[in-house]
Amino acid sequence: MIRAIDFRDLRLPLLVWGAVALVSIFLHGPLPLYSTRSLAVAWEMWDRGSGLVPLFNGAPYSHKTPLLQWLIHAGWLVTGVNDIWPRLLMVLLGMVAIAQTGVLAQRLYPQRAGIAANAAWAMAGFWYFFLFGLQVMYELPLTVAVLGGMLALCRRQGDAWLPWWPGLALAIGFGLLAKGPVALLHLGVPLLAARWWHPAAQADARRFARSALLATLGGIGIFVLWLVPALLLGDPEYRRALLVTQTAGRIKDSFDHAEPWWWYASMLMALMAPWWWQAWWWRQVPELWRDPGNRFAWIWVVGMLFCFSLISGKQPYYLLPGFAGFALLLAVAADARPRLGVMPGIAVVTLAGFLLAFPLYADRIKLPFPAQLGWSFPLAGGAILLVGIAMLRWRRLPVLAAGSLVAISLLHAAVTPLLRAQFDFTQTARVLGEAQRNGAQVAFLGEYQLQFHFAGRLHDPVKVLDEGAARDWALRHPRDMIVVNTRDAWTHPGPQPLVQQRFRKRWIQAWRAGDWRTLPAQQIPLRPATGQLPEQPR
Repeated sequence: MIRAIDFRDLRLPLLVWGAVALVSIFLHGPLPLYSTRSLAVAWEMWDRGSGLVPLFNGAPYSHKTPLLQWLIHAGWLVTGVNDIWPRLLMVLLGMVAIAQTGVLAQRLYPQRAGIAANAAWAMAGFWYFFLFGLQVMYELPLTVAVLGGMLALCRRQGDAWLPWWPGLALAIGFGLLAKGPVALLHLGVPLLAARWWHPAAQADARRFARSALLATLGGIGIFVLWLVPALLLGDPEYRRALLVTQTAGRIKDSFDHAEPWWWYASMLMALMAPWWWQAWWWRQVPELWRDPGNRFAWIWVVGMLFCFSLISGKQPYYLLPGFAGFALLLAVAADARPRLGVMPGIAVVTLAGFLLAFPLYADRIKLPFPAQLGWSFPLAGGAILLVGIAMLRWRRLPVLAAGSLVAISLLHAAVTPLLRAQFDFTQTARVLGEAQRNGAQVAFLGEYQLQFHFAGRLHDPVKVLDEGAARDWALRHPRDMIVVNTRDAWTHPGPQPLVQQRFRKRWIQAWRAGDWRTLPAQQIPLRPATGQLPEQPR
C-alpha cells in the first residue's frame, strides 16, 4: 500500500534550516553585487511606478524577468520599502523548495519509509544551496517553480500516475516569469524523456505528449501576458535584447560568464561536498544507476548537466533548481545504507582546525581583514569542532546534513565581520542619496552595478562615465558628486572625499566632482585607450 505523505516528517529539516537561515541572513546587510542589484531593480520599479518593465539605472532591464520583484513588491505593499521582507522571502522560498523535495521523494518512492525526510535533509544540507539562499536572487523563485512542475508531473492517486497538467502550465509560466526561457530547459528534460521513466507516458505516449504540449503552451501563454505589454512599453533596444540577445547571446560565445564545456563537471565535486567525497556514495552509484526506480532523478540531473554544459554562459547557481535531483539520489542511497562514511565529519573537523589555527597564520595573510576575525574564527572553530565530532559519531543522513548546515552557518557567522567591513555600501549609498535629494547629480567612474541605488534610495539614474568623460563631466559639474574605485585609501592633505570605504582590496570614494578634478592624478594625461567601458546591462 502506498504511504501518503505526512508533512510532520518534514517539520524538523524545515525548522532547522529555516531557523539557521533566518539568523544567518540578518547577520549583515544585503551583499553586492547580487542582492544589492536585485533590490535596486525592485526599488527602481517601485519608485518609478514601472510594474511591468524591470529597470536598471533608469533604463529597461532585459537581463531578468520580473517575478522576484513582484514578490518583493507584494510585501512592500504591506510593510513599506525595506530590506527585511526580501530577506524573509528568500528564507520562505528556501523552505518551500526543501518541502517540495521531500514531497517529490515520497511520490517517487512511496514504499520507502522516511524517504521524504531524508530527501528534505539532503536538500537542507547542501552548503551551496544554503549560502546562495541567503542572497536576494532569481534562482530560488525559479527553483520553487521547477519543483512545482516536477510535483505536477509526478502526481499520484494510489498506484496510478495522473499528471496535473494545469499545475505544470502554472509552473512553466511562473518559471518563465522567474528567470526566462531557462525554465523550459529545466522542465523540458524530464518531459522530453518521459517515455523512459513516467508510467503515463509509457502507457499512452501520444496522449501524454499532447497534454504536455498543451501545458507548455499554457505556461508560455501566462508568460506572454507579461511579455507583450512589456515589449510595448520598452524601447527598441529592450525589445531586441529581451527577444534575442538574452537567450541567444548566452548559448554560444556568451557575452557573460563564458566557460568551457567541462566546467560544470569540475565544479560538481565542490558543489556536492562533502557528500561526494566519500566512498559510501561512489560504491552505490552503479546500483543507483541500474535501479529503474531512479530513472527520473538520473535523467533530470544528467540531462540538466549535459544541456547546461553545451551552453557557453555558466554559473554554479544556474544548477540550483537541479539540486533536488541530487538530493533524491542521496536519500535513496541513505535508505539503502543508512550509515554514511566518515568524510563529512572529517571535512568539518578539518574546517574547524583551519579556523582554530587562524592566529598562527594571520600575520602571513597579505589581504586586509578586520581585527575581529582574530576571535571570530577561533570561536567558530571551537563550535564547528564539536559539530564535526558529533558527525563522526552519528553517521546518519539527518545528522550529517544538520551538521553540515550548522558548520557552514558558523563559518558564515565567523566571516561576518569581514562582510560588514568590506561589502556594506550603506554609508556611501546614504551620502549619495542625501546628495540627490539636495539636488546634486551623481556620477560613477567605471561599470556601475546598482551598488548604491537601494540602500541610498536613489531616485535618479547615476551617470556612468569612463575616465576621459569623468574629467570633462567634473569640470562642468564641480558641485555634484562622483564615485570612484581606487587602489588606495586617500590619506593626503587638501581636498578630502565625503566618504570612503573599503571594498575587497580597493576603496570606494565619493568626492565633490570639483575637488576630485583638482587631484594630482587627474592632471596626468590619459592614454588613448583609457576608459572604454563595457556596455551597461539592458
